[in-house]
Amino acid sequence: MGKGLKLGIAILLVFSTFLMAAQTTITYAVRNWDVETAKQEIAEFNKVYPNIKVEMITFDANLNEFLTARVAAGQPLPDVMTGWEGFPFLVTQGWLYPFDEFVANDPDWKYVPATIRDAFKYNGKTYAIPWDLHFHSLVVNLDLLEQLNLPKPSYNWTIDQFKSLLRRATTREYSGINHLWEFDAVMAGVMDPKSAIYGFDPSLGKFRLQNSAWASAIALQKELKSIPGLVSDDLKNDQLREQGLLDDYQKKFGKDADAFREGKVLMGFHGTWDWSWVKTVPWKFDFYPLPQDPKVGFRQSVHVNYVIMSSTTKHPKEAFAFAKFISFSPTGITARLKIRENFKNANGEPEPSFIIPGTMHPTVIAKFNSMKVVPEGVKYLLRNLDKTFRGDLYKVVPGWDDAIWNVIYPAAEQIRGGTDPRTIVADVENKANQVISQANKDFSAKLSQVEKDFIQTRKKIEGK
Repeated sequence: MGKGLKLGIAILLVFSTFLMAAQTTITYAVRNWDVETAKQEIAEFNKVYPNIKVEMITFDANLNEFLTARVAAGQPLPDVMTGWEGFPFLVTQGWLYPFDEFVANDPDWKYVPATIRDAFKYNGKTYAIPWDLHFHSLVVNLDLLEQLNLPKPSYNWTIDQFKSLLRRATTREYSGINHLWEFDAVMAGVMDPKSAIYGFDPSLGKFRLQNSAWASAIALQKELKSIPGLVSDDLKNDQLREQGLLDDYQKKFGKDADAFREGKVLMGFHGTWDWSWVKTVPWKFDFYPLPQDPKVGFRQSVHVNYVIMSSTTKHPKEAFAFAKFISFSPTGITARLKIRENFKNANGEPEPSFIIPGTMHPTVIAKFNSMKVVPEGVKYLLRNLDKTFRGDLYKVVPGWDDAIWNVIYPAAEQIRGGTDPRTIVADVENKANQVISQANKDFSAKLSQVEKDFIQTRKKIEGK
């Protein structure tokens, strides 16, 4: 072996040793059912960041329960995690690393619309970034639309056009829509330029029922439900079925019928989270935006799943690099879309899927628009992501469930039963906001301590 070759090999060995020594390892919490997809995403990440090794920690529980168990067992938190579980709990435990120092000057962050950027912000700090999204929507049976000789609406359709189609589709054989559960809650945000779901005003941090579309949305729901046969599921009667008798749903559609799946219902009030089963219906369909009030303009309800970093990570820069890759990086999101575009089922047959990203970056929009598997209505929704309000405030607002189910929902039931909303709305608003106010007070006290503890935690980890 010549001296030159020996020298070259020696240099290569030294360089390889340096690369191995320079590699940083971070951990990523992955649900058991998502391991294979995560492996592919990590492989794509490593094409860009070969010196960051991502080790998976798998779990099959609720994220909050999983992290609680790890802390109780004295195990370190994963560096990067994703989820959709209740968020205030995660914040008040002091487990999260705010993203602000990383996203503040990131050129790609500007393509994330304000509704999404602010989705998990407390006291001015960004505790999570988007993982993927879902929209409230209406699944429209395009075949039945044609069969009934009804006009195909545009994605900018109005509430009046929506009502007209439901009425015209309701016959002895067909119904207009399958259900209207929480339709009023979502439409309260669609019909008001400042409100989100249930008439909650995010800018004020409280319910604004007296000066919002909350009561009008309930009236819309009540109007539709009053038309005989229009809402197919309203024809069901469990008490009759338990007695072995046929209810009106069975009389209309058949004893064991699934009217929506069988193409007997024009629309379904669902979300894009229902894609996995909606794609199996035997008729042509599209996911339509919720109909708009022309006086208000286009507004849609969005649900945001999140990416978080642990406050105890020893490698925040590397953890952020991976978090961004699966969140709002145009390179990362495009890779995630391509992976799902090439999904196969257990038999090795093509079964493409998709995620809805939380960015409007032109590269991402172009890729999303090019995907045949994505319904055209969903593409339209993403192109209008900057016109959304939060439909999943239960994830982020302290006291939300208490305010909704103990105050707001019972009041809505009273109105649906005939009570004039004007006689109760002020009292309902006041009671609901008292619940939110107290919960926020408790949360803020804990958050203040978390912010102080975070500074000390980071000093200890960074050796300052």
